[in-house]
Amino acid sequence: MTGTRRALAAMAVLLLAGCGITPTDVTDGGEPAIGFRPSTRLYFVSGSHLRVVTRPIPWPPLKETLDLLLDGPTDAERKRGIVSELQPVHTPTKVTAGQAKVRISLPVPKPVAEPVATPMATPMATRSILWIGQLTCTAASALAARTDIDPDAITVVITQSGARSLGSFRCSQFPRGSE
Repeated sequence: MTGTRRALAAMAVLLLAGCGITPTDVTDGGEPAIGFRPSTRLYFVSGSHLRVVTRPIPWPPLKETLDLLLDGPTDAERKRGIVSELQPVHTPTKVTAGQAKVRISLPVPKPVAEPVATPMATPMATRSILWIGQLTCTAASALAARTDIDPDAITVVITQSGARSLGSFRCSQFPRGSE
């Protein structure tokens, strides 16, 4: 019985002594956790493939998303080897969207008097078409974010001032890398 009394006395001493932590006032835990944050996906070029870049901008209208793409990569993105093959001639004059389809109208390029040794002066077959992929994947991603459709199921039709069609494209047609 004396062992039980000793054990009870030891427990009483421990309970009365406490744990050594002094009481404090209520503290603020900060902002609540936030789950999904909408962001805008832009497609640029890295090497010989498209590379997605996510910007913390919550889903601007489709035309504004393409304007962000035309602004090009940021300095930090350029330092990581990300570039754009889009030129001012690729600035959309009209952008419309329907269910699983985006139509982008580009201005008709001005004729060049003399052949100039630039990538734009070479035939379409030999020049890189990743700029079309940039427009296609960025437009498809923007529409998909608003409609809950798989971006690869969206068709993007690109024309020059509504007349000459450059074609119908899907993002899956272009080589893509990861961020």
